[in-house]
Amino acid sequence: MTMASESRGRGGAVLPQSYFGAAEWQNAENALRYADEAASQGVQLLLYPEGYPGPATGPLDNPRYPFEPMRALADKARQHGMYIVAGDVIESEVQGAYYLTLRLLSPQGKEVAQYRRLQPDTPPLNAYLYGGKGHLLPGNQRCVIQTELGPIGLQICSELWVPELSRLLMLEGAEIVVSPVHGMHSENSFRLKETRRCVARARAAENLYYVVVTQNLYTSERFDYRRAISGGALVAGPEEMLGTRETPGVLVTDLDMERLHYLRSRSFDEENLSEPDDPNFKPLGCRPGQIWERNPELYKRLSEPSPYSYNYEYWRESPDNWIEEYERIYQGDYARVLNKSGGPFKFKTD
Repeated sequence: MTMASESRGRGGAVLPQSYFGAAEWQNAENALRYADEAASQGVQLLLYPEGYPGPATGPLDNPRYPFEPMRALADKARQHGMYIVAGDVIESEVQGAYYLTLRLLSPQGKEVAQYRRLQPDTPPLNAYLYGGKGHLLPGNQRCVIQTELGPIGLQICSELWVPELSRLLMLEGAEIVVSPVHGMHSENSFRLKETRRCVARARAAENLYYVVVTQNLYTSERFDYRRAISGGALVAGPEEMLGTRETPGVLVTDLDMERLHYLRSRSFDEENLSEPDDPNFKPLGCRPGQIWERNPELYKRLSEPSPYSYNYEYWRESPDNWIEEYERIYQGDYARVLNKSGGPFKFKTD
């Protein structure tokens, strides 16, 4: 059932100073405070980072959690009448393997979607990010949920870097796409801030929807997020970047759904190419109707695998098969990497 969206909505992206591993439980109470802060500013859709508040990077049965985080956030969603998107990791049907999830909680306090990341990172990065949990299995279904604000599409982190996945969400009706990021916590991290913002703007302009991104901010004795922030919090629109934030807190922006519908429902025409009669007409900051100007016959090759395509079903025979996949992609050079680092999932800490 399609629901009519409001002409304007207010989105919020939580940019928290996060805790990792055994200390992860401290994220839970902070998450509730951020929900209260966002509600005080009229936020209707609130996004937390990938895996936040968890459990995700630490033990899934950590007894120090003061309460079940998703249940407590559902209570906050109901209390404040807002949508909340939060993340955790859950066990899969395969021993030693997990799913990375996003949960969409409704203003009634109900979980209306559980998105399992379709294209997980590969095992070394997963193990680095999730306390040794290397095997995150792919989900099997895209997720676009109808809400009072408009259809919301769910993605996780680098899935935003795959134009095809973003386009599929648009074709399924998404008008707002959330794509939370984990956030690096090593001095060896890539400095991705400008690139990530560029990608978010590109996806918003290509697909004529709003893109909401945020991340965890980690600090340690050897790492300071202020030197290697991976994008921070941002909201990108089809025509411009609506807001960014690099310090802990909540980024709040207004989403003009009426303008979005205008851009989506027409192309360049005599009216918007001419001098406007309406003195309040806002000049176009993107190509209206671009999402429909496609020749499907041109794109069949996108579904063909390349020599470097990673087999996300490696685990069906044995979880150890991922090493063979890396050897194939590295063209025989991965054995050197393993020998240098002392084996899989052993990371330098100095």
